[in-house]
This record gives sequence, structure tokens and C-alpha cells, in this order.
Amino acid sequence: MRASSAIAAAIETFLAGRLGFEQLAEDLAAGADPAAIEAALADVVNTGRLPADIAGLLRARVRTAAAAVAPTPTQTAPADAGEPLAALRSRVEDVVTAALVADFRRFRDRPRGDERDRVEDRQLDVLLTEFRGLRLRRQAGQIAAGQVATGEGGAGAAGLALPEAAAVGPGTMLKGRFVLDDELGHGGMGSVFRAVDRRRLEALDPQPYVAIKLIAGAFRRHPDALRAIEAEARRAQSLAHPNICAVYDFDREGAHAFIVMELLDGETLEAALQKAPDRRLRAQRRDDVLADLLAAVAHAHAHGVVHADLKPSNVFLTADGATKVLDFGVATALGGAGFDAAGLGAVTPGFSSPEMARGEPRDPRDDVFSLGVIAYLALSGRHPFDRRPAEQAAALGLVPAPLDGLSPTRWDALAAALSFERARRPGDAARLAAALLPLG
Repeated sequence: MRASSAIAAAIETFLAGRLGFEQLAEDLAAGADPAAIEAALADVVNTGRLPADIAGLLRARVRTAAAAVAPTPTQTAPADAGEPLAALRSRVEDVVTAALVADFRRFRDRPRGDERDRVEDRQLDVLLTEFRGLRLRRQAGQIAAGQVATGEGGAGAAGLALPEAAAVGPGTMLKGRFVLDDELGHGGMGSVFRAVDRRRLEALDPQPYVAIKLIAGAFRRHPDALRAIEAEARRAQSLAHPNICAVYDFDREGAHAFIVMELLDGETLEAALQKAPDRRLRAQRRDDVLADLLAAVAHAHAHGVVHADLKPSNVFLTADGATKVLDFGVATALGGAGFDAAGLGAVTPGFSSPEMARGEPRDPRDDVFSLGVIAYLALSGRHPFDRRPAEQAAALGLVPAPLDGLSPTRWDALAAALSFERARRPGDAARLAAALLPLG
């Protein structure tokens, strides 16, 4: 009974993704009873948790590991026992993904309470129904496009193997832990996905989701830039603040680098302004957003971190009324590594200071300029320089029109933040907040 329990435990560890296929075979072959192995495999196959072909391949691997000889005629190995390693890994990933789906179902079916829980359960059920098919459809499309090797020596349509450098997408598992299930958006720095953190799921965390930002190929081709992004991402982990999106980790999977972040529910300030009447939020909501934004950046400045790419699309309004600043330090990292952040798409000309556009060393007053542009836009529904880059606006002699509703003192503070000369701006976000808030 004890041997049977150990075998079952080893298979469960494999299905949970914590034990590799080859290691499982070696562990089962190390003195295990063949009859007990067969019974355990039959159980997981009969309950639909392990495909029969993978079970057959595992039997063959166990026999090979135990006897170090070819299978006997009465125990013929399945035809795919010599399956290429890449295809085997792909099939094993399918198995682990299926086990993950089963874990999700158990998580979903735990005792729940109110109607919101039931709505979330129905949404999760739809996700689970489609989850495995997402990966298979994506890989089938790659095969049809000739991106995956077929024929002799390749996995072909049956194996659905992915090359190491293949693009990732819904259904991909990173580091054996994060399973991507939906793309949330993309920009110059890369794409952002909602993902399941299997470690959180195993711990019964009520929020097993995270956001994964995959760094775009343009940055991966610059090793120094990638190292700088990693260093800045790790630095951003220290910025614990309720108005800053939490950064959990930076990691790599083959050719892909990614940042693991807090998953947020809501919309960006950019999206909110686009659909708001006159492109302006309600006064109270606007005031709360600007106060939270200034508090977040002031906290970063106090810790020596400059954002360097503040813009409405990097300000997130959560469904529960909070404001979160995204992507701290990415453009800063590139500038520190000697790269042209604007040229690589990591800064936004309409919101960047003239100094940032010229590639000068970072300074908190660069963020102050961007904060001034965002505040002007939120207050008036208009960009202070008609969305022209700062250097062009300066060359044209543009001056932002004073805003009704702001006291002369507060308008002077906002106008100073919008100065084309760094020395004339408030020294950091805390000084801007002290001069500008409360609005009115």
C-alpha cells in the first residue's frame, strides 16, 4: 500500500508540473512494483487526467530506465517511444495544462457566496472550456503557416511542438508556472497578458492571476538594454505603494524575457478620457485620480526612482476606484544603459520633457513635466500643446492657455510644471502636489 501511495504521489507531482517527465520515469523505475505502476497509470487514464498515449510512453520510459534494454516482444513499446524531445515536451505540457484546468474547476467549485461570486464562476467556466483549445489552435495555425517543423525529425501536426524561439500566446506556459490565457494589450515595450500563477493556485490564493509583460523583440536584441530593464524592474519591486502597480519578478524563458506584475481590473486613464463627455472625468473622480497619481510619483521620487514615461495609458483606474501607475523605470533603464528610449518606442513624445527627448540624464523634473501635461489634459480635456512634442512646441513658442477654475497660485504651479526649462519646474512630484493640491 505504501509503494502504491508513493507511485500515486509521484504521478500527482508530475501532473502539477513540479516533476519532469524523465525524472518521473526514473523515480518510478527505482524499485517500484510494475503492477502498482500499471494500476496507478490506469487510474489516471481512466479518470481522464492522463492521455493514453502519454501513459504508454511513460511505461516505455520506465522499462528502459529499469532494464536499460529494448522492450521485450511481449511488452512492445508504443510507436512514438522515439518521439523527438521537443514533441514530447509539448505533449507533456498539454498534460500539465489539462491538470491545471482540473485544478481550476476544483477552485471554482469551492463554496461561494453572493451573486458576484456566481457571475465570476460562470465567466471562469467559459474560460476553462476554451482554455486548452487556445493553445492547440495557436500551434495548429503555426504549423499551417510553416512555423513549426513537420515531417521526418519534426513533431508534425500530431505533436504540435513549438520551436524555442516561437512566439508565445494564450495557452503558453512560462517557467512551468505562468500560463497565459488572454492578451490584454500591447505597445512599444511589448505585450501584456493575463496569466495564471500556478503557485498561487496551489496555495488557494483567492487571486491566482497575474499580469505578464513580455518584452518586445527590439529590446531582446539589445542585451545591455535587457539587463538594464531587469535591474530597473527589480528596483521597482521596492516601490510598495497603494497607487503603484506591484512588480513581482523579472524572468526569462528561452529567448523571451518578461516582467510579472499585479493584475488590475479596470481601464487606463487614456481610455476613460476618450469616452468621457468633453474628454473630462467627473470633478471628484478627476481630483482623486490626480491626487493618487501625484502621491505615487512622489513616493517613487523619494526612493530615487524616475518613471520617465508618464502618460495617460500608464495611469490605470481600477474598478474599485483606485489609481495605479504602471511601468515604473522602464524608459529610465534604457536611458541609463545608453540607449535611445524614444527611438526604441519606450517614451511618448507628446508627454515627455524636452530633456528626455534629447536623451539627457534622468531627473524627477522630467516626471513633473509629464504630470503637468496629464493634469492639464484631465482638467481641460485638451493637451496643453496640441499634442506636439515639447521641443517642437518650444520652437513654435507655444504657451498653454490658463485654465478656468484654478486659482492664480495653482495655475502658476501648473504652468511652472509645463515649463520647457527644467530649472523652472518644481523639483519633484511632492513639491508639485504641495503647490497644486487641492485643485480649485
